[in-house]
Amino acid sequence: MIKRILSLLLTERNNPIDPWTYQSLLGRGMDVDWCKTRQGMETYDRQIVENFRDMGLSHVRIRVKDDADEQLFSVLDRVIDDCLDCGVIPVLAYQADDMKNQPTQKNIDRVADWWQTVAERYRDKSYRLSFDLVIEVTNALNDKPELLNDIYEQLVSVVRKSNHDRILMISPRLRSDSAYLSDLEIPSDANGYLMAEWHFYAAGPSKTNEKKLWTTGTPAERQLVQSKIDKALQWQRETGIPTWVGAWMPGNYNDGNDYTLDEQLAFASFVAQALEDASIPFAVNSDTKFYDRVEKRWYSEMLPLTMELFQPESLPFSDVPEGAWYYDSLLYVYQNGIFSGTSATTFSPYQNMTRQQLWTVLGRMAGEKLSGSGVYSAARSWAIRAGVSDGSDPTGTLSRQQLVMLLWRFAGEPTSVQDLSGFSDAAQVSSYAKKAMSWAVENQILTGSGGGPLPPRTTTLMGRLPAPTRNSYPRTGGRDPEQVQHRLVKMRSSWLRQ
Repeated sequence: MIKRILSLLLTERNNPIDPWTYQSLLGRGMDVDWCKTRQGMETYDRQIVENFRDMGLSHVRIRVKDDADEQLFSVLDRVIDDCLDCGVIPVLAYQADDMKNQPTQKNIDRVADWWQTVAERYRDKSYRLSFDLVIEVTNALNDKPELLNDIYEQLVSVVRKSNHDRILMISPRLRSDSAYLSDLEIPSDANGYLMAEWHFYAAGPSKTNEKKLWTTGTPAERQLVQSKIDKALQWQRETGIPTWVGAWMPGNYNDGNDYTLDEQLAFASFVAQALEDASIPFAVNSDTKFYDRVEKRWYSEMLPLTMELFQPESLPFSDVPEGAWYYDSLLYVYQNGIFSGTSATTFSPYQNMTRQQLWTVLGRMAGEKLSGSGVYSAARSWAIRAGVSDGSDPTGTLSRQQLVMLLWRFAGEPTSVQDLSGFSDAAQVSSYAKKAMSWAVENQILTGSGGGPLPPRTTTLMGRLPAPTRNSYPRTGGRDPEQVQHRLVKMRSSWLRQ
């Protein structure tokens, strides 16, 4: 956040911002209807922008569909100024429905007139304000790439009369699909200040539609996401023009959402990270799914997802201080869907861990769908079937050596030559657990302190695991011992107090 604010300050002398710098500034944002719907316009005030900034949003994509008149400007002026004052980048996007439905020259001219009026009004605004010329090209323009290019030629030319160096954005046909970026022609008046906006999963993933399928995040499903990103990256390399994702949604809210919050978390975590790895900024669709405009607050039930999207490097739990010795490890397991919390805002880190809770965690890591009221029973059945446990004493708490024993079995009972004699309490290790404890020490899952203690029989403290918890590591086959071992090493201090 601090780095982004400093970058904004460096660009705030109202000098033009080159597109690649602008791409890096956009970061993670959200589509908003503050100037598109009556409710959005009536309820808007500066507090909303401040709340968005405080949540970690870098930009908002402001969708507009009405005429460029004083009724619109009475709100839009405030929105743009508030965003600029609060350090949130405003991207102004025009719906242009009539033109998309009937791309006659008359309707094209009306869109050009709209942009002429808007561009002239904001010609002296900070260059952090950008113009997204047409929201999600579809309908009659789907099969007319030549006409779409001609429209962009006209619109860019109109805007450039008053905004010579402002970032403008064009988007491909068929709902801004990255597969059609290659159809776009660069407008002659682009002037080097041009980006391309594209969409995927704008209405969310689907459990049945093969084109946007997402169930448990199988390799094939992840590749669907990655392939769209790869097409955008290829186009960037070929044209030298940066891109950004103007809309994607973690769940299919528009059609009646059939994804649990945990399923949305898994999808959101993967997509957001994949885009970040590609250095492509994005806006999430849309503000009403996450934020209560009337009450001026984030929906509490959506808070884990909101945090995952906009504060991926922090935790939403009030009982986990940032300086806690286990914070980084807990952040890892939370971000990767291995653990959630006892509520949306609590984790209960010093609550004893039970066998059934650990069975559930390991089962989900192994790709089992464990959720609902019978989650612990299903987890017990899996643990027995997988040879991780005999299923006894499900509500009993775990000692260190008992926990390590289950982890060792889960990892495939790997061999170890680690000598435990250097630990002063090594004699306390039960005979059944010696191989497992040796493996745990060898792989730094268990480290001890100053030559001891291990200590093998101390109760393991870990937050209670409420069901369901999302599964971010689905598998179709058996366990990969190497991958399992890596994950267990990463999680060590969340499970084992040093």
